[in-house]
Parts: sequence; C-alpha cells; structure tokens
Amino acid sequence: LRQEEIAEMGQVIYQSGKRLEHLVENFLIFAQLELLGTDPQKLQSLLRKQTMSPVSPIERCAREQARLANRTSDLALELADIPVPMSEDYLTKIVGELVQNAFKFSQPKTFVRVSLTDSAEGITLSVADQGRGLSTEHINKIGAYMQFDRKMHEQQGLGLGLTICKRLTELHGGVLSIQSEPGDGTVVSVKLPRTAP
Repeated sequence: LRQEEIAEMGQVIYQSGKRLEHLVENFLIFAQLELLGTDPQKLQSLLRKQTMSPVSPIERCAREQARLANRTSDLALELADIPVPMSEDYLTKIVGELVQNAFKFSQPKTFVRVSLTDSAEGITLSVADQGRGLSTEHINKIGAYMQFDRKMHEQQGLGLGLTICKRLTELHGGVLSIQSEPGDGTVVSVKLPRTAP
C-alpha cells in the first residue's frame, strides 16, 4: 500500500470510530432521558439548572460542528446573551445535533444560521439551513430510529438526534417545531419558557 492509501484508510477508520462514539453517546442520553420521566425528584433537580450566559457555549459548539463539516465560512450566528432554563450540557447537545444536521443536509457555500432570541412567548433557539428540506409527512414521522430517503441520500446514525432534542425540549417545558419545504431548506426552533416549569 502507498503512503496516501494508508493515510486514507486511517481517516476512514477514524471517522467511523467517531460516528460510533456519537451513536453510543446518543443511545446513553436517550436511555437517561427515558429514565428521567420516571423519577420526579431527578427531573425537578434537572429543571432547576440554567445556562446564565449561553452565547459562548453555543458559539463554541456551532463552530466545532462547522469545522467538522469543513464549512466554517458557512456559519452565521445571531445570539442574544439571555439566560436559558437548561443546563449547559443539554443546551449544547441540542445545538450540536441541530447544527450537525443542518450541515449534513445542505450544500457547501450555503449558510447555516443559528439564532437565540427573546420575545414575549419566551426564548427561542433556531437553526436554519438552505438544504433539501423535509415534507410534512417526514416531519410527522420524526422519531427514534427514523431516517428518510436512505436510498437517495447517504446518512449516518439511527435518527436519534432530533428525538433527543425534542425530548430535552419537552422535559424543560418547551416545544420543538420544524418548518420545512422540500428543496427549500429547514428551520428547527426550540421554544422554551423564560423560567423552568
């Protein structure tokens, strides 16, 4: 084998290992969230946590996903530094999953926009892309182990990422919504109350 072939094989093995690590992490988080629903004491403890200054962790997480996708110039951030009623770990988990999906399902040289805003309705984290979009049917079927158009589009994982984001949002008294049209991009919004429920 030539040096370049060995290096390429090493890169493939490394990327496969990272995908497996991410999948195992998602399985563990998914199981943890399901158990939380059966333990009111642990759930209340979780809901008391807040991220007082979310700009830095959101920016760091989004930039890391842009770097991993080799699309650092495609990331646009508009972040208000307002307290978010969620632990930093869970907040960055949501950001990481949504931004990773946005890069995965959009083309280079199109923007992925991440925003955090405050309004009368509460706090909204949005991730928007200009990718292939989803049909209403696909949006309604989002859940664990669900992937779409696997034959047409290569995907990795088992579809747990969006399910974890949705479950985390709901546990914190919020709502995850998806606005999308096939061929016209996707906006995923996480709306949270100003204070934990």
